[in-house]
Amino acid sequence: MAPSAARAQASGAKPPLRFVGMFHSAGVVPDQWFPTTEGANYALTPTLSPLAPVKDDVLVLSGMRLGAWDYYERTHEGGFWMMLTASERIVAGSTDSIDQVIARATSAQVRVPALTLSVENNGYYNPGYRDANGDGFIDPKTSSYDDTQDHCSGEDHCMVTFSRGRRLPNVYNPRVIFDRLFGSLPAEGPTDAERRRWMYRRSVLDRMTGQAKALQAKVGQADKLRLDEYLTGIREIEVAIQKAEQGAPAAACATGARPVGIPMDGTAYANLMCDLIVKSFECDATRVATLMLGMCVSPMMFTVNGRAFSHHGDASHHGNDPVKLAAKVEIDRWQVARFAHLVQRLKAVPEGEGTLLDNVAVFYSSDISHSDWHNHYDMPVLLAGRAGGAIRPGRHMRAQGKRCGDVLLSILQAFEIPRGTFGPLAQGPLAGLA
Repeated sequence: MAPSAARAQASGAKPPLRFVGMFHSAGVVPDQWFPTTEGANYALTPTLSPLAPVKDDVLVLSGMRLGAWDYYERTHEGGFWMMLTASERIVAGSTDSIDQVIARATSAQVRVPALTLSVENNGYYNPGYRDANGDGFIDPKTSSYDDTQDHCSGEDHCMVTFSRGRRLPNVYNPRVIFDRLFGSLPAEGPTDAERRRWMYRRSVLDRMTGQAKALQAKVGQADKLRLDEYLTGIREIEVAIQKAEQGAPAAACATGARPVGIPMDGTAYANLMCDLIVKSFECDATRVATLMLGMCVSPMMFTVNGRAFSHHGDASHHGNDPVKLAAKVEIDRWQVARFAHLVQRLKAVPEGEGTLLDNVAVFYSSDISHSDWHNHYDMPVLLAGRAGGAIRPGRHMRAQGKRCGDVLLSILQAFEIPRGTFGPLAQGPLAGLA
């Protein structure tokens, strides 16, 4: 039983709920994605075929749109930032993605408020990445390669999460993620040297906070918003230091081996990221995670039928070329298979009278629908888990004209977070989810 469930059982409370937002890169081929019949007996389409082992645990939604009209002119980027915010524009100081709303409500109970993960950093698996020692992991290109900063080619393409209008960087290296979740401390706790390092960091943060607050009295409103974002970031670092000082999670949760780094194999890499999410939930190190399976204009390379394709440049913009169409379907099937892997792993962890999956909501969607048209209607949406009873999976449900933000609002209500709406685009909770 997961430690969080054991604590809940001991206190007579229900196991905590968790949330995962998963990004499917560059849309889909609609007639290969959407089922033709509703209900539990729908037939899996070619792209959704990897869902076969978890069909009873997934709700397929069709007919959904991002907003009141089609944001065609905004292409990938417009849908990208709307996916988890239900907002057509990002407002400094206020716009949140759903993961950050949930993270604030649950942060007091966990070590890490939220994970923001991605498997693409300027096009992983390009020829420039090597494995010189043959250990199966990418060799670092620089000494700072595995830090926590986002190295992608543009914020509009690779950051799907927002906290009060501020884009949050992704973490790419599984080893860094593991250390953030579970620490690299010995069982007896931090050493004196580690404590001195934390005290030094605190003194630097205190100085930076004082300088920023002094500036706030001298600048205009726009700069005050930027300083607010800056101070929020400092506070998040302070909280992270406090969590680190608390040491590693309880011994009741076996964290498993610390990852070496980034696997060379793309499937192994994405699966490892999913496994880290599951372990973080099992150990109650966090209750919120997002995972990007690629940038919205992803240059990631895939080999299909012996030929190499750039996801965005070749396969996504297929122009109805049958070879490129087949490649896009295969790439989409690969992405759905990673979603299925996450669902299977969540279901394999016992919790309470059921499994971890019973207490999770996994929201899976994309930046656009038709990969060659960039439309924002008929969006591909999958929901996995039961969110404590708020979701009834195992079926295909048509929600014609309803908005993706309605699903997000329904998830917030499942978490008992008091929100009458979520983002300007949500119209109300989506009826029929349970």
